Order: sequence, then C-alpha cells, then structure tokens
Amino acid sequence: MWSMDDWEYLEREVVTDPKGRKWTIALMDVLGQKGDPDRPDALLELQYSSGRYFTLIYGSGGGLQWERGYGLLPDATRAYGELMLSVIRGKLDPSQPVFRADLEG
Repeated sequence: MWSMDDWEYLEREVVTDPKGRKWTIALMDVLGQKGDPDRPDALLELQYSSGRYFTLIYGSGGGLQWERGYGLLPDATRAYGELMLSVIRGKLDPSQPVFRADLEG
C-alpha cells in the first residue's frame, strides 16, 4: 500500500499541536516524483493545474489533511515555515481538512 511517507520531499517535519497530536508537515516538488504506482500520470496533471510546489499536512495514519500549491519555490518555502508555526501554536487545526484553498500559480 502506498504511504504519504513514500513521497520525496524537499523538507518534512513532524510537529506536535497544542492538543498533543502529531502531524507531518511537508514541502514537495512534484517534478521528478516517482509517484503512486497505481496513478502514474496523476502528478503531471496536478503540476499543471496547481503549481509545481506543494505544502502538505498529514497525520500518522497517512490521511492528507492540507494541500496548497505554489508556482515558485520561495513562496512555497515561506508558506511551509508559516504552516509549521501555525500548527505548533494552535492557529491551524489540521484535524479540520482543507484542500486546494487559495492556490497560487
């Protein structure tokens, strides 16, 4: 079975929110990914519709809770840092999923 941990990330960190839950926050470049073997063309399609770089949050069970795309690496890197701080400080609750909101690119 494919896992979120099987992807290649530019950066990835496990953080704990104020309620003691652990979340993985990641920054991904979709170019060069091997991808899910069951969906080999999905990443290319995703790249053109949402940008090349993505910030993600997923839980220990592997369920994707947050996804945002960016066209430029500096924008995605800044968002990645802000996302980590928001989860750690409790400003963002990843248990309330948000997908493809405010996409840039």
